[in-house]
Amino acid sequence: MKSKTKELNVDFIGGQVNPLTKEEEKTISDFIRINKEKRKLKERRKRAITKQKELA
Repeated sequence: MKSKTKELNVDFIGGQVNPLTKEEEKTISDFIRINKEKRKLKERRKRAITKQKELA
């Protein structure tokens, strides 16, 4: 039989008592979006270098 998992309250970060403000939510969202774009760009560069090595 599976044990029940505890439901996590994901609206709060760490020891924070109050929920995030709209400004804080936007800042976090922007940070995550920028990091995703950087990772995608890095992956594209990695693939391009690999293709160049295969063609050489």
